[in-house]
Amino acid sequence: MTTDGGAKLRKAFEVAKEVTIGKMIVSISPSGPFLQRFASFVDLVIYDIYREATFYVPDGNTIGGITIWNAPDMRAFIAGSNTYLESLDISQCSLDRLPQTLPLMTRLQRVSLTWCKLTVLRLDMLTENQNLKILNLSYNQIELLIPVSRRPARMLSIERLFLAGNLLERLDMALFVAMPLLSELYITVNRIVTLDVSAPIVLPNFSGLYLGYNKLVSLDLRNLTLPKLETFSFGPNALTRMPILPRLMPKFNYLSLSANNLTQLDMSYFRPYPNLQKIYITSNQITTVRASSPVRLPLVHLVLSNNKITTFNITGWDMPNITMVLLDGNQLSVVPPVFDRYPKVNLYMDRNPLSCDALVPFKDRLKNEQLQKEQKYSYSKCTTTSSIQVDETKKVCCDK
Repeated sequence: MTTDGGAKLRKAFEVAKEVTIGKMIVSISPSGPFLQRFASFVDLVIYDIYREATFYVPDGNTIGGITIWNAPDMRAFIAGSNTYLESLDISQCSLDRLPQTLPLMTRLQRVSLTWCKLTVLRLDMLTENQNLKILNLSYNQIELLIPVSRRPARMLSIERLFLAGNLLERLDMALFVAMPLLSELYITVNRIVTLDVSAPIVLPNFSGLYLGYNKLVSLDLRNLTLPKLETFSFGPNALTRMPILPRLMPKFNYLSLSANNLTQLDMSYFRPYPNLQKIYITSNQITTVRASSPVRLPLVHLVLSNNKITTFNITGWDMPNITMVLLDGNQLSVVPPVFDRYPKVNLYMDRNPLSCDALVPFKDRLKNEQLQKEQKYSYSKCTTTSSIQVDETKKVCCDK
């Protein structure tokens, strides 16, 4: 670039849709004037490694996308007025805040600043970016979210917000009232102990909340109105009781509470949710599953693996659509009577202390693998004291 490199690069742009440069030496900076010089030739620029402390986007630059994979020394990103840039992705940098000139890039639809050093997210910084749909600030050092403070508050256009891998300890969902288009929120791998909703709010487009790998002991979301909510994922955490959820969620179909500290499961809890099809509550401390009052559930999958279940009582709850029940890794000594009511269900009971006598009545179910319990080929050895031969090639390991 210091001799005839510019001419060679322009020629390369004229004959190829994609140009890769292994190493480039420039007299001033590989951003700023360089970007302006070649903006008419390219729409997307990707830097594998950027070694400068500052990245400049000149006023009026026409490039549509900038990606910087590794910029360990970058401490500032400065842009002029810009109506072309749609995506900005920076990873492994030293930025400690959102760029002050972010509001000048009014066409931005996606911003991703990951593995950098941001400590605070001020939502006021995003009010001018009315085309911004995706914001990914995962794996920074964010400890605080500051809500929009302008009066009257200006709404944000963000639809998907990623804050995984930060240092948040407390979160008030009420601050997201400024994001009426928000559909998905990922705040996994933080340090959240307290999550509340300080004032009733409506999130009309919200479909998924992901809070796994935090330190939540309890969860109360009753102040939320979520007409399009489909997915709650709350594990792993430290919940000792079932979360208090909004009651009116007509599209709610998936719940995960895996790897918490729940000890009991009352299936009547799920009565308000007419479309809840999949429940995953694995790796808890649950000993008893029952229904305290009659309930009809639309469940298709019920997954309760790796608990301490000794009682699985299906009296009083109906699951006409159920196709799969996973009870592997529990303490059940009898096969629950699910086949009597749901003859097509698949039941998984590996790693339960079932005797061979308890399994003999289910030999046909074991043969067609509708009931799963340590099936092995006939020639394989069992670690149990006995086994049942289910056909010419397969047996089931069990104790006498």
